Amino acid sequence: MPARITVCYTDQPAVESFLYEGSGYLIGRSQECELRLEHPTVSRLHAKVAHQDKLWQVNDQRSLNGTKVNGMAITHSALAEDAIISIGTLDCLFETKSAQQIEAISSHNDWRIASSQAQPSVPLTKHLQQNLSTQLQNIIMLTGTQRGIVLLGDSLASLNVCTAHGMQPKDFKLTHFEGSIGAITRCFESAQAVVAMDVSQHDLLKARKSIELKQISSLACIPLLSEDKVVGVVYTDSKMSDKVLTELDIEILTSMSRQIETTVQALLLQQSIDSLQQILNDKPISNGKEYSLLHLCH
Repeated sequence: MPARITVCYTDQPAVESFLYEGSGYLIGRSQECELRLEHPTVSRLHAKVAHQDKLWQVNDQRSLNGTKVNGMAITHSALAEDAIISIGTLDCLFETKSAQQIEAISSHNDWRIASSQAQPSVPLTKHLQQNLSTQLQNIIMLTGTQRGIVLLGDSLASLNVCTAHGMQPKDFKLTHFEGSIGAITRCFESAQAVVAMDVSQHDLLKARKSIELKQISSLACIPLLSEDKVVGVVYTDSKMSDKVLTELDIEILTSMSRQIETTVQALLLQQSIDSLQQILNDKPISNGKEYSLLHLCH
């Protein structure tokens, strides 16, 4: 029956080896040893483990610091199914295993290595974009509004849809925006939140014909910042005539917007990392274009 021996060092990871019948294994510091143990208490040729007469056995090779089995000093000893072999001051756990068990252990170790090296099934950038979509949905659900959108861009004119719910994101142009253009413009340019608990009472928005035509009753627009610069906005509104944004709604919206802001910052950082990784791999970056806020929206 095969066996596994695990050398337990005090100052480094344990080392695992498999032993098979029909072979002898020298243990020591010498290059000729099948099981090399780099430790000052281990002799060059310290001990030998072999499978003889249907048993695993260990023989001390006249080592300086001796060999023990389960704490008893030995020159020769048979090994039970499980035993602790002390080589100098190093303890080695000896365990007999069936061929099927050895194969299962090896396969599992191969799987662990492969899994650790595998790329995530969903790239981190994609995962962050999905997270952004979920965060916007939560804003709409928790504030009781009807629709929302996250717009990102380096300027008001370059704003693009990153994620939207209840609005049409295709071929986005600010001039054709379904929501309040005035609210987004003021929010982006001032880096301040624009909140209309009741649009009909809002000094800035109540006179705008677009608000009346679009039948918006309440809205909120929160700026998104990165390195103290506005990089986008979160916008949500409702057409329900009885919907009024309360202080609690605004508190929730502000908190959730900070989460979105963190996600956007993470996206920007991840794209910088992706860009650097492509440079290191000598690959072209996004068809020759630099990463920007625009790329976060696709």
